Amino acid sequence: MKFLPSLLSALALIMLNSSSLLAQGAESILSQLSNEAKAYGSIEATYTSHMVDKVSDFEALQNGKIFIDEEKYYLDLGDYTIICDGTTIWTYETAVNDCYVDDADAMAEEGMDPSKLFTLWEDDFKNELKGATEIDGRTVTHVNLYPNQADEKPFHTIQLFIDEAKMEMVRAVVKGREGTDVTYDVTSFKPRAAVSADKFRFDASLFPGVSIIDNRL
Repeated sequence: MKFLPSLLSALALIMLNSSSLLAQGAESILSQLSNEAKAYGSIEATYTSHMVDKVSDFEALQNGKIFIDEEKYYLDLGDYTIICDGTTIWTYETAVNDCYVDDADAMAEEGMDPSKLFTLWEDDFKNELKGATEIDGRTVTHVNLYPNQADEKPFHTIQLFIDEAKMEMVRAVVKGREGTDVTYDVTSFKPRAAVSADKFRFDASLFPGVSIIDNRL
């Protein structure tokens, strides 16, 4: 589960607001993304992911949904649900009815905090504008992010592919250090979503017989 938050770091880079991405440097583009993110409020998004493990020759497809409100988030991955209220993280594993409880700050040190997805590049990444390319017949702008503390991260690059005409993210690819790459395609994005505060706390009463494993003890 430690790699999961870092993979999800590409998800929230979705809607852009710019006059011409190709005419600007990556720094200017990301600055505009930060400004947009601060105006979004609560966010709801769905996506599909395609993981390719080159070492073990394994592939997996998955659908997911995420809700974000400031430092809080709710992530539904089907087999797992990850909930954070800004202080505590609950990771619920559906198959075994177990819920793992961790300190949010400690987990953020091991990966990237999904609640900061829209502004993660401000302090933690170098960036590079790669130029124009095509995805499924669409002309897109390619921007790379490189972590500053590269040796401490399970990935070395995040590739962003942006549709300049529609001002939205088409695809994000997380390139893993150990041969695992994950491609994310955003299927829906809703800024200023109406999300209940209860969404960001794990309610054990909704999961009869759940085992709570508190890793903070």
